[in-house]
Amino acid sequence: MSLQSFENLLSKTLGANKKIIHSDITNLVAAGENFGGELLKLTITVENQITKETEVLHAVAKKIPEMELFQKIFNIQETFKSEIIFYEKLVPIFRQFQEQHKIKNVLNCFAELYGSRLNLNGSDIVDRDAVIILEDLIVSGYKNLDRYIGYDMEEAKLALKELAVLHSVPLGIKMKKPDLFQKDIRPHLEEKFKPQQGILDTLMFISEILFESDKCAAAVTKVQKVWKLFTNNPDSYKPREPFATLSHSDLWVNNIMIKHDKGKPIHIKFVDFQVYNYKSPVIDLLNFLFTSVRNEVLKENIDDLIRFYHKELIENLKQLECNTEDYRFSEFQKELQEDAYKVLCWALNFIPFIIFGPKGKVGASPHGDFDINSNKIRDEMRKATPYIAKEKMQFIVEYCESKKWI
Repeated sequence: MSLQSFENLLSKTLGANKKIIHSDITNLVAAGENFGGELLKLTITVENQITKETEVLHAVAKKIPEMELFQKIFNIQETFKSEIIFYEKLVPIFRQFQEQHKIKNVLNCFAELYGSRLNLNGSDIVDRDAVIILEDLIVSGYKNLDRYIGYDMEEAKLALKELAVLHSVPLGIKMKKPDLFQKDIRPHLEEKFKPQQGILDTLMFISEILFESDKCAAAVTKVQKVWKLFTNNPDSYKPREPFATLSHSDLWVNNIMIKHDKGKPIHIKFVDFQVYNYKSPVIDLLNFLFTSVRNEVLKENIDDLIRFYHKELIENLKQLECNTEDYRFSEFQKELQEDAYKVLCWALNFIPFIIFGPKGKVGASPHGDFDINSNKIRDEMRKATPYIAKEKMQFIVEYCESKKWI
């Protein structure tokens, strides 16, 4: 593992009179578990040049994907810069706004930034020397849950509580300080991805899985209709007022880290702020619920979890002294009606290919190299898809139909 000339990036974090005397760099996660870049673990020994005392700094270095294909897929010239902007510019604005409203526990649902750069030559081009250095959350006791299992009820509520804070602060700034929002926040929230053709290509495979459920079969035609609408509409994620706010837009189990104490979940951190943008909070809410919460929890509690999130959002807005009249649950239900089908389409593709994709293989599909248009291959893929994945897909379709969201 190598990381060129990173010492100067840590100067502010280390402080005066401290020098790096040793560093170890290793892979942070197994191959195939991080899809948008390379993650390195940094163990850095620092010496105080006056007292000669040493200390160890634990950090994570995030680099762009090594393969050019993935660099293009993840649009790294935009997304890597956006992540730096999030930590360097937006987070301080959010925290200052909270402090002005006497919020004691300001936003703390992400890792602290230690340093960043786009390259070594001072240009505006992101290259293989680009890096973002963040605190190592694993050393602080945080971990990713197994994506094959997901979040239980208590863990899910904790994640939604933090998500409500993340959404409410920029929403509050938009309401209370619109000039600040339009000048320093909104320009950084542009859409970075559009629906991909590949999503449309997998529709037949998804439909065949849905047809396996008698309860779900009648809804397949509706799914196919909204799927085509989602992939063919360039304005699929066009924001609407008044709910539009900063959206993480890739909120699933691998982009959330959780800390437990004696088996009880106590805190949440969100990671991978590459594709955040300006959307309805419903996008993050449903994306998390549909992809990352255990099936048995969803079946029994999805309505309660949605109401819990909304209650937390309103309480946070009130703490920021915002008028919440336009954000009543009846209005939030309209947001759900508008955007749920978009999340459903995304999740139906995401669940079998990413959530339940193979572990430990870079860029692998769950079924190896395949021709999605081959009846024989699709049949083999369908049979190989785990029951738990099919169950999740079928339930969220049934649920969306029951709510008349599709």
